[in-house]
Amino acid sequence: MIHVPRGAWRALRIALVVAAVLLACAHAIGLVPLRFVTQLDLAIADARLRTFMLRTLDPRIVIVDVDEKSLAEVGRWPWGRDTMAALADDLFVRQRAAVVGFDLLFAEADTSSGLPALERLASRDPDAARALQTTLATLRPSLDYDARFARALAGRNAVLGYYLSSERLNPPRVGVLPAPLFDPSAQTKLSGSVTHWTGYASNLPVFSQAAPAAGFFNALPDRDGQVRSVPLIAELEGRHYEPLALAMLRRYTGGPQVVPVAPAQAWLPGGYRGLDHVELRQGRERLMIPVDAQARARVPFRGPGGPNGGAFEYVSAADLVKGRVAASHLAGKLVLVGSTAPGVYDMRATPVAEVFPGVEVHANLLSGLLDERIPGEPDWAAGFELLQLLAIATLLIGLLPRLRAIHAARLMVGL
Repeated sequence: MIHVPRGAWRALRIALVVAAVLLACAHAIGLVPLRFVTQLDLAIADARLRTFMLRTLDPRIVIVDVDEKSLAEVGRWPWGRDTMAALADDLFVRQRAAVVGFDLLFAEADTSSGLPALERLASRDPDAARALQTTLATLRPSLDYDARFARALAGRNAVLGYYLSSERLNPPRVGVLPAPLFDPSAQTKLSGSVTHWTGYASNLPVFSQAAPAAGFFNALPDRDGQVRSVPLIAELEGRHYEPLALAMLRRYTGGPQVVPVAPAQAWLPGGYRGLDHVELRQGRERLMIPVDAQARARVPFRGPGGPNGGAFEYVSAADLVKGRVAASHLAGKLVLVGSTAPGVYDMRATPVAEVFPGVEVHANLLSGLLDERIPGEPDWAAGFELLQLLAIATLLIGLLPRLRAIHAARLMVGL
């Protein structure tokens, strides 16, 4: 039997503690990311989020849901733009909604009225053209469904949605993007601190010109596939854009300026290019939105999601189209038009529910922005974590050599 001196065991314990602490410190500063530790951190943060969710109704925000009932009554998706125009008119005129955001994409022309077929016939046959000229002039205003929908958006607080793509090979370039957030002189300052995208699918020019604002509806899932954050600023081809919730908030509050703010602490490492927060400025008013190093804001989920989740009122789109909702029921409210129907495939995995409506992710972010209730991590968090680790290491190195194995194990577990 080999006898190991007591001093050697003590040195081995100390060496193991030091090695573990050094590895933990390397993880804390991002030098050696440990995936299992990251997953443990996320699990703890998710449990804390579920424990402290408000679980109360936000009366300011309403979700108009293209649900299964709507598809059964109105028809399969996508609906004709004449139906969307009727829905928009009802929301803005009869319901008097303050802002309407569309978590939907209108990237293709609507040909369901038959007008394009008539115009093609008239262009190919001169005799048909003469015969149809008067008829087309009469019918075009009522059969051009895209123009009808554009008229329903024009001059109103409508915010369209679009998505950004990260495809490297042949990224899409569909539709028309809104104006970027910043002028060209501000672009280079953000190159290392935002998410980068390669393509987009946006709305037809006729809608982009009619609607005063638009925002992307991308959410960034973490490695485990769950959505916890949304980029507040995204870069595409050197220009920067805002998400749907932020675009709605700015439209609702009179269009404050978006200003990215870098940390002011001089002790940060040289070359650090992350942001401390994003600021909305309007006159003397300031709204500070905490973000991470990629300008992503954490979503402050209010509840488990869905029509029965209790966080937001859901109104079936069919009830609005059919006129079954009392006039002014949505007066002064922020309305998000989206879908929970399985066939539309706009569901997400989140820390509060495995199947969560994508439109409600935007509603939660919008609610948090209105309340200035966006959770954040201060820029000194990594330094504080290092101090904690060093304090624990000092305690362990001082106590472990004096404790029996069972007591040492209990101390380790407790810490």
